[in-house]
Amino acid sequence: MKLIGAVVTGSAVGTTQIGRARAATRNGITFDRVVDAVADLGCNPKGNADVSSKVKSALDGKTLIEFPSGTYHWEGSISLNTDRIGIRGTSDDVLFTFPEGYNEFFINGSCEQALYENFDVDVRSENTATGIRVASECGFHIENIEHIGRGTANSNDVTRCWQLRVNDPDATGTIKNFVAKKGSAWAHYKGGDGRVGISVYGGEGTIKIIDCHLEEFGNNGIYASRSLSSIQIEGGTYRNNNVSGIRFSGEGSYVDGATVEVDPSKYSGPHTREDDSFKMRGIVVEQSPDDIGQRDDAGAKIRNTDVIIQDNPTMGSAISMWTGGRTLSMSDSQIVYNNDGTPAIYREGKTSQSDNSTDSDPRWLRMDTVQITGSAAKGPTILVEEADNTRFTNCYIEQTGSDRQGIVFSNCQNVLLRKCVINVSGEAISFESSSGELKNVWVSRSSSPSCVSTPSSSSRDK
Repeated sequence: MKLIGAVVTGSAVGTTQIGRARAATRNGITFDRVVDAVADLGCNPKGNADVSSKVKSALDGKTLIEFPSGTYHWEGSISLNTDRIGIRGTSDDVLFTFPEGYNEFFINGSCEQALYENFDVDVRSENTATGIRVASECGFHIENIEHIGRGTANSNDVTRCWQLRVNDPDATGTIKNFVAKKGSAWAHYKGGDGRVGISVYGGEGTIKIIDCHLEEFGNNGIYASRSLSSIQIEGGTYRNNNVSGIRFSGEGSYVDGATVEVDPSKYSGPHTREDDSFKMRGIVVEQSPDDIGQRDDAGAKIRNTDVIIQDNPTMGSAISMWTGGRTLSMSDSQIVYNNDGTPAIYREGKTSQSDNSTDSDPRWLRMDTVQITGSAAKGPTILVEEADNTRFTNCYIEQTGSDRQGIVFSNCQNVLLRKCVINVSGEAISFESSSGELKNVWVSRSSSPSCVSTPSSSSRDK
């Protein structure tokens, strides 16, 4: 894509930039010059005047704008198509504010590269939600940004905190230490247009999401499943988000070292719209078409991650592989699940789900050194449908509620359970029109543990 640089005319910026014409490189992104938002651009640091037009005049594709300590009020929205975009605070107390009723990206930028660092976004005004769109060719770096307040708006389309894209398959965009603890309201799905914490749409590059903290969003904490990009989530906390805390998929994509949680006792928002499209899950794996109709390749991974589901009012699973989700490898992780009647892990079969359906193989689930505990009763702990070549090794399952089953395989062929312990009150392993092999699998109903071997043909096909 050939980008058109912004033209700066009739502004005092020209002379001040010449006087401060020092190049700066931050996180691999180089700018020809740096300007001070107050000293050079004349922005009011007390929040008494709109800064958007002054900021826009300096975003010429070469300039990094630095904001000193202060409060800066935005009333307009900046849309641009340029080379580099750079906005950063120089201290820990740089705050951007917005008028009541503001509901749009305050920066909507297509660019080669982008840098956003060290500022807070205040959405405490009534009926206010905002964020930044970054559509980059060669990557971005976003770090140390917090949204303060609850981003709810009286609109069917509520602006996301971040909408991110990297087009170059060899480029990387990083978002690090982004915090939004009151993202919106947990049931405000708004027909699919509720607020999202971090969304990734389109693109083919790598996007790294590091040590972020997202809570109480109405439409996914991270929504990153409709892209060919590799989504790499490292660390962070994702709590009480509708649809999912993390939604991702594909080759090169992983969740490593995160904490994902549903716990109503930790929710601080309004209990509104809870009768409409409200279902909270921990992690969702799906392959959906990107903006040109392609799906990413199989290969999603979860490792070193804790998923905790406590009294989920919507009965969502800890891990959900939707019908369009292809493969998932999960290792060295723990799940605490305390919801009766719902699987902690659900690998959905080949059902019809609009454009998300896929009959493409492989569709397996593989778990190694995964522990599932909790007090859930009734129904299976793990339900696996139409997922040939599924493998569980070195896993421990203990659900203490009554009539709780262990693992149910439905229409799955060539599955393997090896070195696993299953302690449930109901049937430990059920093969429904399925086949497989058990090696050193210990099952226990209360105080009677026993080792089981490969089931007979009748139990496979019942």
